[in-house]
Amino acid sequence: MESVESHDTELSHIFGASLLNLTQLCKAEPAFTPGGVRHLLFTKGHDLPGVYRFGRRILFDREEFIEGIKQGHTARISGGSAR
Repeated sequence: MESVESHDTELSHIFGASLLNLTQLCKAEPAFTPGGVRHLLFTKGHDLPGVYRFGRRILFDREEFIEGIKQGHTARISGGSAR
């Protein structure tokens, strides 16, 4: 079983990073699930604030990604009728 101290050290390392992969983002922000973020990327593309490609890897600037959510870039993800 993972100790509390090692978990806190891992989280402080994640919070100090400027770019996070999907797993790290979801650990840092428990409201996000990997499947939910993948669905967002599939439907909205990678032109969201705070989403960067590094080869095949997708990296997230946590603060910029959350700010984009707050600004409404993800208010409508999929569904609804096109007008």
